[in-house]
Amino acid sequence: MAPSKPLLTFCYAVLLFFSPLVSHAASEYEDEIISSIEDIEKAEISNSITSITEIVKKYPNSKLGHLMLGDLLAARVGSSELIKQFSQDGKQLTGLRDEIRQRWGHVRTPTPPTSGLIPSSIIQTAPDQEFVLVVDASRARLYVYKAANDNYEYVDSYYMTIGKGGMDKRKEGDTKTPIGVYFVTAYLPGKTLPPRYGPGAFPINYPNELDKVHRKTGYGIWIHGTEPENYNRIPLASDGCVSLSNDEFIDIKKYIKTDGSTPVIIAENFSWADSQTIAENRNEFNTILNKWKDDWESMDLERYLSNYSNQDFDNGQHDYKSWANHKTRVNSGKQFIQVNITDLSIFSYPAETEIVAVRFKQEYESDTYRSVSFKKQYWSKNADGKWKIIFES
Repeated sequence: MAPSKPLLTFCYAVLLFFSPLVSHAASEYEDEIISSIEDIEKAEISNSITSITEIVKKYPNSKLGHLMLGDLLAARVGSSELIKQFSQDGKQLTGLRDEIRQRWGHVRTPTPPTSGLIPSSIIQTAPDQEFVLVVDASRARLYVYKAANDNYEYVDSYYMTIGKGGMDKRKEGDTKTPIGVYFVTAYLPGKTLPPRYGPGAFPINYPNELDKVHRKTGYGIWIHGTEPENYNRIPLASDGCVSLSNDEFIDIKKYIKTDGSTPVIIAENFSWADSQTIAENRNEFNTILNKWKDDWESMDLERYLSNYSNQDFDNGQHDYKSWANHKTRVNSGKQFIQVNITDLSIFSYPAETEIVAVRFKQEYESDTYRSVSFKKQYWSKNADGKWKIIFES
């Protein structure tokens, strides 16, 4: 029996755009949904109705499962408009169909992670950064990468939802998800939160230092679960946060530290690179940082300040001129300066490919002062192709 028109409306037309199935680690729920869609592709409607019925029984709060079952049953009676007639929320209906496309496309097409590629935003991680979370809005996926012997291995991925307003948060209340490099700062158990956050939440440090320099506002951007009456949310449904199903939120906890070390890189789209390119990027930027260190140790103030942007430097306390004056006062009279850099992490900013975020442990010593601190820098490539520091704390 061939699929009828409502089925084509809901997913069969989507199937025609995708290449053969590739193996990929997915959740049990996603596996079951995809298996049912494959039955539809094979025109095995009875099997699909049976499997979707089981999904609805197993996951009674899966709106996606209920929609698929409704479409299949509507197909059986030959009504192409039945679901639209009885749906009071056209946006929700469209969102659920978009979710089907996102999940199906993820499984049916070779993605950059399954092809062995790495987000080019990952340049170097510190020893305590075992995992990196990569939020790709274009694919509605949260990817997990693991640091391994100066390389990065793809571990897993999760379907996720972003803000109703889309991407690039700029002000409080715009319901957009920020773009940038962030870090998980805490864990909030679900029992302390409203039900819409599910079993818990991981806050990230939005707005970060660069966001504040760019006068971006807002707060409370989290990775969290979903309300108990829903299995998950449609692709654009949060107030700016990254939302997972509750099962997958619990699963992802094993990859996250809450001490500010776990990176979360968020973008609308990523550029992807092979491991050799990542290594080349790492070597390039280590060379740049070592030059900054050598220039500082040289006691030549002009050399040292040449690493800073005389137009764009702003750390909230100093612009370039006041920073130069500050460093002139600090360095005057010193006999030597020695700087040691450890625990270095380097991430290319996904929204602005010519900005790099750097964090490291700095051991500083001179004849008059010693200190150990953690430093943050943002470097930007200017018009003549040279990298300059635009923020330092």
